[in-house]
Amino acid sequence: MDQKLRFWTAPAGALYDDLFVRDTFNDPGSIPSQGNPCQSPDIIPYRDQLLDWDTAVSRYNGPDLGEPIVTGGVNNIYVRARNLSREAASGTASLYYADASLFLLPNTWTRVNTASGSGTAPLVDGRGSPTIAAGWVALSSPAFLLTGLPPGAHYCTIAVLQTPAHPVTIPARFPSNAAFTQWVQDNPAVGWRNIDYAPNQKTQIIRTYRFGNTNQSPAYFHFRILGRGFATGTAVNAQCSNVACRIDQALTLPAPDAQGNQITGFDASAPANFSGDLVVTVTSPGGPFPDGARLSVTYYQYPALEEELDLNVARLALTRKPASQGLMLEAAPLLIELGECTLVMVGGLPANAEG
Repeated sequence: MDQKLRFWTAPAGALYDDLFVRDTFNDPGSIPSQGNPCQSPDIIPYRDQLLDWDTAVSRYNGPDLGEPIVTGGVNNIYVRARNLSREAASGTASLYYADASLFLLPNTWTRVNTASGSGTAPLVDGRGSPTIAAGWVALSSPAFLLTGLPPGAHYCTIAVLQTPAHPVTIPARFPSNAAFTQWVQDNPAVGWRNIDYAPNQKTQIIRTYRFGNTNQSPAYFHFRILGRGFATGTAVNAQCSNVACRIDQALTLPAPDAQGNQITGFDASAPANFSGDLVVTVTSPGGPFPDGARLSVTYYQYPALEEELDLNVARLALTRKPASQGLMLEAAPLLIELGECTLVMVGGLPANAEG
């Protein structure tokens, strides 16, 4: 294998200097992270196959190696990392899963073990050494084994790296939504993968996502729905029947913009210390869904202007929501991203395949 694929120098300005997992393919390991924290390509579900280190390295920059997680079947899940330090490093990976959620608080996580029952796996290089040279890629060995999941459910996976220089403490709870987001942004050793696969032969898909508000006071939220590759006019309904936070939104995906994005969304308020379920129904205007179409539901909080932490963790986000007289209001406000789930339409998958 080309040595250049194995060695990498951190770009100027990168602050992290240890083993890290990426939020996206474009994540350089900066602190705080600027990317979407819910689509890590370094959490690699691989079904019943064995992933070798050379393949993990050659596909480091894509395309994505991840396979759908099969409920009721064997799922070998690997964690890939890279050493951003100028010195050799070592560490271990832990893996967790949770029900598909727009708000992945750690108290909802369930640990995934290896086949031997261990809750951690060492990160090793291509020689099997736990000492990872500067710039090199590491892979968890052995794989984590996820089996026996009930059919019809949907799951998210979370990876946490532990190293001597940067031990990670997973908080039991957070005092606010912004504190949770800050913890995610400030931890390059934490990554998760929220991608759910569904057969594209269907004309309607229903998914349920957890969401909530850990603030001690009510807060105002935005749910952004972003499609790619769907037919214009695809219906998206979002409902929460909880009396404390009633949501009933009937939306349609618009024609794609210049970047291919079909963006719509809505605002909602939630009471303090709230937890509920958002039921999202996607209905094709005619015929099966297009192969490869993707729908992402992203959950944001509007920052409180008097809260310094809210403003520090907020990021610009492109939004579009219905306005009066059938018009759409487009804006790029500062929002606190709390979570995202992505649904991908893929042909030939078993009905209960998740990832």
